[in-house]
Amino acid sequence: MKTTDASQHIIIIPNRRLDLVGANAIKQQFISLIDKKYNLWIVDMANVEFIDSSGLSALVIGLKKARKHGYSLAICNLNPTIRLVFEITQLDRVFQTFNTIDDVFVDSQAKLLTA
Repeated sequence: MKTTDASQHIIIIPNRRLDLVGANAIKQQFISLIDKKYNLWIVDMANVEFIDSSGLSALVIGLKKARKHGYSLAICNLNPTIRLVFEITQLDRVFQTFNTIDDVFVDSQAKLLTA
């Protein structure tokens, strides 16, 4: 798992598999972010080739933790197979998903300008 740190946001880049092992790693990452005051948590799924219920559950836990503390969580770069999993489970209606990481920043900038 890799992270990129910026002043108002953090980019979390999971490894290839969000299975039980990968899910535990990303949950720990979410927990470690709570006190760091990042307004936006971005999960860049470009490297993720496989996700199971453990991985989906970990992302939902991350979303709940982010919202509880007043932060936002966005997911980007879903490959077609992973996107299909999100659509079948209807989690595409729960998460803010974006095609690219640039789209995340365009959307968050637009929200800041209209707020």
